[in-house]
Amino acid sequence: MRQLAWIIVVLVVLTGVGTGWFWLVEGWPLVDSAFMTVITLSTVGYNEVRPLSDRSRVFVMIYLVCGLGVFLFAVVQLGEMIVRAELRTWLRKRGMNSTLQSVKNHFIVCGFGRMGRTICRHLADRKLPFVVIDQNENTLAECEQHGWPCVRDDATSDCTLLDAGIDRARGLAVVLDSDADNLYVVLSARLIAPDLQIIARASDESSAHKMEKAGANRVVSLFANGAATMAQLLINPHVEDFFEFVSGTGATLDLAEIRVSANSPCVGRPLSDTDFRSRGVIVVAIRRPNGEVLLPPSGSSVIDADDVLIALGKVAAISAVLSCEYLDAS
Repeated sequence: MRQLAWIIVVLVVLTGVGTGWFWLVEGWPLVDSAFMTVITLSTVGYNEVRPLSDRSRVFVMIYLVCGLGVFLFAVVQLGEMIVRAELRTWLRKRGMNSTLQSVKNHFIVCGFGRMGRTICRHLADRKLPFVVIDQNENTLAECEQHGWPCVRDDATSDCTLLDAGIDRARGLAVVLDSDADNLYVVLSARLIAPDLQIIARASDESSAHKMEKAGANRVVSLFANGAATMAQLLINPHVEDFFEFVSGTGATLDLAEIRVSANSPCVGRPLSDTDFRSRGVIVVAIRRPNGEVLLPPSGSSVIDADDVLIALGKVAAISAVLSCEYLDAS
């Protein structure tokens, strides 16, 4: 911006000097003076607007020798800025497309409003891959500043969801401003990816029910969930401390689902014989593939392939367990 301002000042000063000479010294009308200045600087080859005196001929020669070089330099710099900006945009889009084509086992966040930003920050803090979809170019500028992959398009379009890699995604968060748009995205996503984990936002119970029918695994109703949380805190005020530890800003604890792969050394072993506690992680529940939930699991509970472990621990410990090759985050 500073370079652009400098170029504009140079061009304005050059034009002003020439116009001022012809207007004040020669006594020409202002329009004729400005026109003569412009055709002189641009060397378009038009005839003189009015007859020139000898002193004005000398001025034009000096003006051309000195001013033309500065004028051409300013124009070249301006063109270079435009080309450089276009090149940066092209390279950024190319890099973004390459990232979108290679990303997998990631999350997709539809909508980059207040909830979308918060979700993205949580995912970024845990170094989990994700892609943002939004139509607002101004809000997505924040994504680019952070280096977060994003798609500028309508999230309700199947092509947009496919561009974001929904067929390779691990989960989808739908937090658009409109319940109707959220419902449409949920329905489209479920048709494209039948096994995808879909979490949607709803403003009322009626919309939440429709989204569940459309295929959302979970629906967060802001008013209902917020009221339930407030009631819980009224009844159990000290529970708030635990909520802050797990989900607050700068949370020290994390709660995660961990899917046990078939080649994990944990398979076939009782919970007490694993190294989760030594890693600083507590398994608070086990969900079997058939839907059975062991809450809390005993030390003798045997871990099977495709079990989902609900684990609680410090953020660093949970991240370390999730990064193990033989454990897959669900």
